[in-house]
Amino acid sequence: MEQTKGKLKLFDLISIGVGSVVGAGIFSMLMSGMAMTGRSIALALVGAMLITLLQQVRSIFMSSMFALDGGMYAQQALILPPVFTGMTAVVFVFSNFSFSVFGISIAQYLSQLIPALAPFQRILGVVILTAFFLVTIKGTGFLAKIQNVLAVCMYAALALFIVFGLIKGGTAEAAATPYFAGGPMGFLMAIAIMSFTCNGATNVINLSADTHNPKRNIPLGVLISAGICALIYFLLGYVASSVVPFAQAGSATLGSVAQQIMPGALYIFFVVGGAIFALATSLLGGIAAISAPIVAGAEDGWLPKSWAKRTKTGYPWVVMLVMYLIAVVPAALNFSLDTIVSFILVPGMILNVVTICLSFKLPKNYPDSWAKCSLRCPYWLYCVLLVLSMIASLITAVFSLLGLDMIGLLGNLLLTAFLFGFSFWRVKSGKVQLHSIESVKAET
Repeated sequence: MEQTKGKLKLFDLISIGVGSVVGAGIFSMLMSGMAMTGRSIALALVGAMLITLLQQVRSIFMSSMFALDGGMYAQQALILPPVFTGMTAVVFVFSNFSFSVFGISIAQYLSQLIPALAPFQRILGVVILTAFFLVTIKGTGFLAKIQNVLAVCMYAALALFIVFGLIKGGTAEAAATPYFAGGPMGFLMAIAIMSFTCNGATNVINLSADTHNPKRNIPLGVLISAGICALIYFLLGYVASSVVPFAQAGSATLGSVAQQIMPGALYIFFVVGGAIFALATSLLGGIAAISAPIVAGAEDGWLPKSWAKRTKTGYPWVVMLVMYLIAVVPAALNFSLDTIVSFILVPGMILNVVTICLSFKLPKNYPDSWAKCSLRCPYWLYCVLLVLSMIASLITAVFSLLGLDMIGLLGNLLLTAFLFGFSFWRVKSGKVQLHSIESVKAET
């Protein structure tokens, strides 16, 4: 991104955080969760948001201790042994594959509204991805303005859905459904499944270089974003479970619920401002957040040095071009990447567990930064939160692994082996120097 230090305020971070969370997941998975637990889906969504937030405790505390231009990659580099740090750098590159899905999904929604576009979905998806990447050329300040407009429209669309749902009231059949209709296990399953729709608030950690007072505003941005999303999700779940009976949840969608409770014109606004803009904010927030860790990985020597090149204004044009190609080529070829994206599950789990274990030493290794952090708390409470973080991570990991087929499991094992081998080779080559954390090391 263009070097625009101090331009991102707390409101900008909240817009990016909320936009990164509220995406296609809640629109496609809400009813699946409701089919597991019935009317208690609203509570399950709050639980899922709490689980997701607990998983990121270490990152949130670190963002209040250090202002690292490399974002979450640099956080990992500060804690992990070099081989694991190299794995982190490559995983950030793989994450760009998911952007292709967002572009195609937006094209599909537009084709539903304008049937004449249906034969051109692939081309439309490429055009959408291209447009979003072009927005980043103007820098994070301009990107934040676009994100704010999209986020406000999304808030309005979701608010209308909730208001009309509350005014109209629920159906008698839905009201007859008891809470925890699927039993305790169904409720826990719903929490685990819905946690996949709650990720994204920590994207703002990667924007440290362009944020005003990052040690204060970034952790606040993450926490406030998560709180807003929890409230939105709770109300969406409450309205949907008040309208759709438990027995019909598996075949319903959030769009079909909107059709029942909203007038025609407002329903269209809900599809555009809710579904399409939710996808758009997730895509834009993701693009904005991923570039800094990849640039830092290139500067440290894990990735080609050429990827760290910038224009005179500071725009990392090589990385953005690489990210664009990774996202747009699969969309242009209509190649599904769901399985490939799932291959980073196991290496991501390994990195997360190792990082949490090593995070217990952070306050003692960096006492000055710990004493000055904006989220000060007793050390024992910090340790308790880390233990809860590990438990939350393991719960999500178990349910995620259960969802893998043989191809997914084999792909995860092969990619994990490749990442270890690649990182070990780069360390032995002598080309790796962790420049991204030199400022912190200098302080100590």
